[in-house]
Parts: sequence; structure tokens; C-alpha cells
Amino acid sequence: MDKARPGRLMRARYGLNSSLPMPRNKDEKAAVFAARITLATQRDESARAADQSRLEAALSELAAAEAADRAEAKAELDADRASSAAFNDAVMTVAKGGIDRARASSEFVQKAATAIFALYTGALTLAFSVTNNPLPARGILPSLFLGFAVLLATAYLAFLTKGDRVKDPADASGTLQAQLNRSRTFVQWTNTSVLNRAPLLRCAVVALGIGVVSLPAPFLTPPSHHAVADVVCAADQQKDPTTGACLAAWPTIPTGNAADATLRQKLFEAQLAEVTASRAAARTGATAPPDDTGWVVGTAVVGVLLIFLPLILAGLRRAGPKIKDSASSGFLGSLASLTGLNTLFKTG
Repeated sequence: MDKARPGRLMRARYGLNSSLPMPRNKDEKAAVFAARITLATQRDESARAADQSRLEAALSELAAAEAADRAEAKAELDADRASSAAFNDAVMTVAKGGIDRARASSEFVQKAATAIFALYTGALTLAFSVTNNPLPARGILPSLFLGFAVLLATAYLAFLTKGDRVKDPADASGTLQAQLNRSRTFVQWTNTSVLNRAPLLRCAVVALGIGVVSLPAPFLTPPSHHAVADVVCAADQQKDPTTGACLAAWPTIPTGNAADATLRQKLFEAQLAEVTASRAAARTGATAPPDDTGWVVGTAVVGVLLIFLPLILAGLRRAGPKIKDSASSGFLGSLASLTGLNTLFKTG
């Protein structure tokens, strides 16, 4: 057996270098063991300190990264909130301005129709007179349509009605969505106020347009129903080449003797005066403007229908679901559903 082996085992056991002497007694062995414990303790403390340093560095790095992420997320959230607030403020401002714009539009229609009517009345005063040149019936058309424009614009402003109920803002999972829901509700509320009687304002605009288009009506002469070349006169009448009127023939001088010369002269003068008056009346009748009452009434009726067409269409759109639901109840049920027009004028 190798005698140096126990020494090597002892050195390995006590962790001694081969160049160091072996402990010779119990006290030296205890001192070596204590030194080994001190050395191991120092190594453990150094390792723990290094691990603690690495852990603290990693935690510091993680905390810094989390702080940067939180700062970035907060900045993005603040930017989103600011953008959302600006957007909602702009939406509400535009929605609030819609009421003023609607009132300004109706007032513009009122003022425009009133000013045009004043100018039109002045032009009629200069162009027509009661005795020599009376105003034709078609001259009432512009006044009628302009009057409707003023009336309907005033009704839009002053005829207060009850609008549709606006639902409360919908529930939201976040602040941004809640702001958007409130803005939508506000816009719907203002639109209900603006559009509740909007068909009346549309009718006023149509009436103003038709009134402006019809302004030249009293200054234009409608064409005659019969051309001069188409007029055929009787055999004992003469045709006036200018007016196309059928004129009575001039009387002939009565024949007789000297005893009734005075009587024949008076007869001839009477016949001549009668024919002269008849020919003048025929020429006057031929040159007089044709009766335009029929087409004036027709134009007025068509114009009024066009004016109230937006109101009728709006009523039909509102009554559409009711008409569809009551289709199974027959014609009377569908006809009753047309009372949806009343929703345009419901008061309260």
C-alpha cells in the first residue's frame, strides 16, 4: 500500500494544498477545519452578494422598463383623451350651431321673400294701372307663392311642436366610449330640435323658388289659341289681315226716290254707325289678351302641390312602417295609417 496515499486523502479531506504541511494533532486539525469554514462562509457571502447585486440590477432594469412602459402608455392615453375631448367638443359645437343655422336659414327665407315681394309690388305699380292697364290674373301667382314662403318659414320658427324622445347615452366600458356615446346623444337631441319641423322649411324654400320663377308672369302675354291664318270668316264678313277679326261688311246706300231721300240718308247713317261699332268691337276682341284664368288656376294648383310635396313625402316616410304593419287589415287600415302626417304637427 502506498504510504503517501493517506496523506493525499487527508489533504483532500481538509482541502489543503500539497505544498502545505499536514495537521499533526487535534488542535491543528480543528484550526484547519475552522479556517475552511471561514473560507466557505466568505465564499458563500461573496456569492450571495454577487447574486444580490445581479438581482438588484435586474430588478432596477425591469422597474425602469416598466416605468418607461407606464409613461408611454400614460402619454398615449392622455393623447387619446385629449383628442377625444377635442373631437367631442367640436361635434357638440357644430351640433349646437345647427339650431342657430336652421333659424338663420328660415329668417333668410322670410327676409328674401319679403324683399322680393316689395320689389315686385313696386314694379307692378309702375307697369299697370286700374283704369288703363289693369293687372292680369296671372299677376297674383308670384304674390301667392312668396306669401307661402313667408308663411311656412314663420311656421318653422314659431309653430312649436313636440319632438321625438331621445334615448339616454348607452353604457360604455371606458371613458372614451362614454364620451362618444354622450356626444352622439347630444347630436341626436339637437337634430331632433332642428329637423322636427324641417319639412316646413323645405316647403318654404320651394315656395320661394317658384315665386321667383313666376315673377315675369304678369309682364308676359300668353299666346292666342288661334293664329290669324287659321281664322275663317263667313261669306258676308271681311277678314282683317292684321288682327284676323271677322268684320261686318260695309252697308250699301239704300235706293229710292227723291221723296224718301231724307229717310234713306238717316237709315244709311244708322247702318254705317252700327257697322263701324261692330267692326271696332271685333278688332278690340281680337286684339284683347286671351282669358288666362284657366291656366292661372292650374298653375296655382300645381305650384301649391309642389310646395307641399316635401311635407307630404316626410309624412309618408313616417307613416311607412304603420302602413306596412296594417297592410293585412285592408284598404281602410292602410288609409288610416296615413295619419302619420299628424306626427309632423304633434304639440305638447
